[in-house]
Amino acid sequence: MKTLDSFEDDVPLFAPCHKLAFNAPFRWLKKGWQDFRNAPLHSFIYGAIFAAVGWVLVYFSWSHEHYLLSGFLFSFLLAGPMLAFGLYDISQQLEQKREPSFSHERRKAIHEMGHELMLAMLLGVVFLIMLIMNAMFANIDATLNQANVLAVVPVSDTVSLLIAAAFAGLFFCAGTFALPMILDRDANAMTAMITSLHAVWKNKSVLALWVLMILGLMAVGFLTGLIGFIVIVPVLGYATWHAYRETIAK
Repeated sequence: MKTLDSFEDDVPLFAPCHKLAFNAPFRWLKKGWQDFRNAPLHSFIYGAIFAAVGWVLVYFSWSHEHYLLSGFLFSFLLAGPMLAFGLYDISQQLEQKREPSFSHERRKAIHEMGHELMLAMLLGVVFLIMLIMNAMFANIDATLNQANVLAVVPVSDTVSLLIAAAFAGLFFCAGTFALPMILDRDANAMTAMITSLHAVWKNKSVLALWVLMILGLMAVGFLTGLIGFIVIVPVLGYATWHAYRETIAK
């Protein structure tokens, strides 16, 4: 009988993980920066794409539905791993002592398209639930404001931020190692998600530090008008690949 602590080759539930040292995230960032320096052209192109996507999200969320701004900002953080698939492939190519190429990144993305779409669909359902909950609380707050009950208390903004934060944690746990595992092992989406959840749970303190470091760097990116993302996002993408390498056992 299979247990949650086993990993069978025939019907794997999740891949085992290593116990990480608390300072591991600093090593991941160092290796991410090294990859950035070894592939500057690819890094700047991917970083510019991230910055452009961020500007578009902020513009539409701010100009159309202000209460969705926090949700969109958090979704940008959460969508990062999905958009960073090419960055993971660059790190893998550098790891294999190969010159990174866009054609290889495109072929790899197409080859894993099925697993990527399944993972995106699973996470997308959760994201849709988050947006629905935000909209529900916004409507409730608007109704209360019309009745002059809570006119001075921004309930919807506060609740929206809390909901986004809770779902951000869920997305991070489920997705932080999922896509690197799909790229590396051709794993299915469910196995990759369960592996990611298991690895984060087994290394809670280390991954909590990693989250704080990511949020700190992303805050720098937002404070620079998203221009900082041109460098920050590729470095974090490469660092995530090295985090996967050190965390998930072969």
